[in-house]
Amino acid sequence: MLPEDFVSLFEKVELEELPPADEYYIDDSPLHQILKLFDEEDFERQKRFLEQKQKKIIRNTGGIEIPNTKYAQNMIHDYIARYMTNFGKQNLYKILDEGEIYRLYVREQLKKRNMPALLEYLPVVESEYKATAKSRSGARGMWQFMENSMSPFLKKNEWFDERLDPWKSTDAALSKLQDNFRVFKDWPLAIAAYNCGAGAMKRALAKSKIKTFWYLAEHKMIPEESIHYVPKLLAITEISEHGDEYKVTLPVLNESLHSTPFDYVTTRTEFSLERLASEIRLDYEVLQKLNTALLKEKTPPFEYKLRLPQNMKNSTEDAIIEIGK
Repeated sequence: MLPEDFVSLFEKVELEELPPADEYYIDDSPLHQILKLFDEEDFERQKRFLEQKQKKIIRNTGGIEIPNTKYAQNMIHDYIARYMTNFGKQNLYKILDEGEIYRLYVREQLKKRNMPALLEYLPVVESEYKATAKSRSGARGMWQFMENSMSPFLKKNEWFDERLDPWKSTDAALSKLQDNFRVFKDWPLAIAAYNCGAGAMKRALAKSKIKTFWYLAEHKMIPEESIHYVPKLLAITEISEHGDEYKVTLPVLNESLHSTPFDYVTTRTEFSLERLASEIRLDYEVLQKLNTALLKEKTPPFEYKLRLPQNMKNSTEDAIIEIGK
């Protein structure tokens, strides 16, 4: 007999017309939830494994201090066990591997801004490092900005949506997180506020006698999603920083690569990316991936900064002249 929640999810997969994978955040997918249900036995086994070894008290991970309370430690360890399952390990490896070039940029920017290292893993929670991810609620991009939360960081019109640009949206997300930290003076609160909104966090803190994330979470004074948001991030960071300890193999970030080996050209007229790629003898898919913010796979009929592989600026400028003839 199949569990009721399994049957419910399976019916959704059968009946629901799912959008394209690159426009759909996979954690929202009924199919993805079914795969996680199959993993429940493995999850319980990993929890028992951690308990038999006596849980490590995690005091600091990714630059964030963690209280030695039963609630905080259990929340983090539950997510560690989740990512130690076969499904969890494979999924985390895939996410971190495929997001390498974006992770390099995020890591560089965190160092420049003197921000906690664990924020490199926030896009794992937000979008699985998918540049064009779309949630059911309408959040877009690697950092899952809602349209009403873009300003003043990002722009959108009928031609482009900067939420879909992983480099611009990274700059925007880190600025927003810094703004949150200036308000709340505490990184767990700032990170949770990124999820639930600064207004909701202020209202929760105003009602709370203790002004910490862990108190708000334990007493359910913030939304359920935000309660799990920070422990999930801390668990991913802990595993990524101590893979050997948890017997989890993850891809090593190749820091010898530069995160932004790009050139840029300024375009002023409308033409297709496919035509340009052909003219400069560049794989069309590469040009698309460098310019994911463009909604029509065309340059707009006004000034726009087009991203290119390094050392292709001159040849592209010549090609644009040829296209315009």
